Amino acid sequence: MKLTRVVRVSVLAIGLALGALAVAPAMAAPRPVVVLDKTEPDGFDPMFASSNVNIMLSIHETLFRLDNDGKVVPAVAESIKQLDPLNWEIKIRPGLVFHNDEPINADAVVFTFDRATKLFAAGQGDLNFALGALRYDHMEKVDDLTVKLVMKFPDPIITSHMVNPELSILPPKYYGEHTLEEVAFAPVGAGGYKFVSYKPGEGTVLKAFDKYRLGKPPVDDVIIRAVPEVATRINELKAGTADLMVGVPADLKADLESSGVNVIVAPSYRRLFINIKQGRNPALADVAVRQAMNYAVNCDEINEALFSGMAKCAIDLVNSPNNDPNLQPYPYDPEKAKSLLDAAGWVPGADGIREKDGVRLSFDFDTTKGSYLSDAEVAQVMVDYWKEVGIEIKDLRTISAEVSSQMRAKQGAGFRDLMNSSSGPDYTCQGDLLLVQKDSGSNRMSWSDDKFEAMFKAFSEEFDQAKWPAMCNAAQAYVAEQAPVVWLFTEPTLYGVSKRLDYQPRPDGRFYLNLVLKGVSE
Repeated sequence: MKLTRVVRVSVLAIGLALGALAVAPAMAAPRPVVVLDKTEPDGFDPMFASSNVNIMLSIHETLFRLDNDGKVVPAVAESIKQLDPLNWEIKIRPGLVFHNDEPINADAVVFTFDRATKLFAAGQGDLNFALGALRYDHMEKVDDLTVKLVMKFPDPIITSHMVNPELSILPPKYYGEHTLEEVAFAPVGAGGYKFVSYKPGEGTVLKAFDKYRLGKPPVDDVIIRAVPEVATRINELKAGTADLMVGVPADLKADLESSGVNVIVAPSYRRLFINIKQGRNPALADVAVRQAMNYAVNCDEINEALFSGMAKCAIDLVNSPNNDPNLQPYPYDPEKAKSLLDAAGWVPGADGIREKDGVRLSFDFDTTKGSYLSDAEVAQVMVDYWKEVGIEIKDLRTISAEVSSQMRAKQGAGFRDLMNSSSGPDYTCQGDLLLVQKDSGSNRMSWSDDKFEAMFKAFSEEFDQAKWPAMCNAAQAYVAEQAPVVWLFTEPTLYGVSKRLDYQPRPDGRFYLNLVLKGVSE
C-alpha cells in the first residue's frame, strides 16, 4: 500500500498571591528560556489541571518522583517503611519550605491527601488516575515530620504511585484560605520553579526557586508559551524566538538542523495506540473485530514512511525492562483480518464495506494534530488500511490537544469509537498494566475483562518479586490477545533545542524543568 502524507476562559495576568517576584534586569542575566507547548493551560492546581503536566511538574513537588534515569527516588519524602501489609511510615525531609515560605511538614502532607480524598468523593478534579493507582484510605500525622499512610489494599509498588503530579504536596494555609478559583491560576508549590504570572497568548512565566531542595535550578527564568501549530513552533525555533519544543516531525529534522537548531532524537517510553471505546458501538465488543483491526494495519510501513524507521512497532503494553521480548506485534495480514470478520458474520456489502444484520461496520475516529508525531497523518493512513478489509471510518475528526484532554477525563467518557492516545511509563509492570485495568483512570477505552482483573489483582498484591516476571508476562500475553486497543509503536521523541540551551531529555518525555534545563548562554 502506498502511503500519502495528508497533510478556558481568558484571564488577566495573575501574580503570585503572596507577593510579586522581582525580575532581574536584562543585563544581569541571559534572556528567559522560551519553551513552546501545544495548548494554553487550564489551571495550575495539580488536582484539577490535566493538559499542562509539564508546568505542573516544575511548580510542584510530590513525596516521591522520577529522576532522569526513570528511577523512583524520594523527593519531599526522605524515606518510607512498611509497618504491615496496609500501613506505611513516611519520613519528611527537614527544613523544606513552599514558595511562600510555609513549612513542608506532616500537616501539609495530611492536608494534601485529605484534599484529594474530598475532591474525589465530590466528583471534582482530575484524580481518577492518581487515586485509581494509589488506593489509600487516609493519611495521618505521627509527628511534625512523620506521617502514616493507611492503604485499602496491599501495594508493593506504592512509591511509584506517589510520583503522580495530582498528589503534589500543597501548603495548607494558602490553599485552605483561598477558593479553588483563586488558586487555579495562582499556584504555590514546592518545585524547582515559582509561578510568576500567566496571560493567554503570552505564556506562563516561571522563576527559579532559590530554596528548592536540590538547590536553585541553573536556568533562572522560563516562559512557557502555547503555540498549537507545529509549523509555527518550528518557525519560532528557526527565528530564534524560542528555545525548546517537543515533537519535531521526523521529516523536518534535517531542515531544522540546517537552520542552526539542534535536534535531539531520544529514546522514549511513550507508547502510542488507538483506543477502542467499549459501550458505544456493539461491534467493538467482539474480540474478533478488534483483532482484525490490528491485523489490517501495517505498522512497519507507517514507521518507515513517516518516522524514517525511528519508531518501534510492538505490543507496547509494558515498558522495558519489564516487557516480554518474546511477545510479537500483530503482523500485517489483511487476509487474516478478512477471515476473522467473515467468521464473525461481517460480510462485504456492494461498496466493499462489511455489514451484519443490516448494520455497516462503521466507526467514528478522533485524532489530534501535533500532539504526537505525525498523528493526523497516521490516522488517515489507518483509515485507508481498514477500508481495504471492509471497515469504514465514517467520520475522521481532527481535534485540538485541549479538547482531547477534556475528552480523556473520567476514563475517556468523551471518547467516540476510536481515538488516538498514548501512555507514559509507570516504571513497573503493575503500573503499566493500569492502562487496561477497569478502575484505573488510564483505562480510557472502558475495557473490562474478568480474567484479566483476577490476574491483575493477584499480581498487584504479590510482594514476592521473584514471581513478578511470570505474572507480568502472562498478563501481557492475555491482553495482547484480547486487543483492547490497536497497537502501534513506542515513538521516538525529537526535541528542537536552540544552540544557547543545554538540555538533557528524559525517557518519559516530561520536562521537570529543574532537571532537564542544564544551563543557558548567549
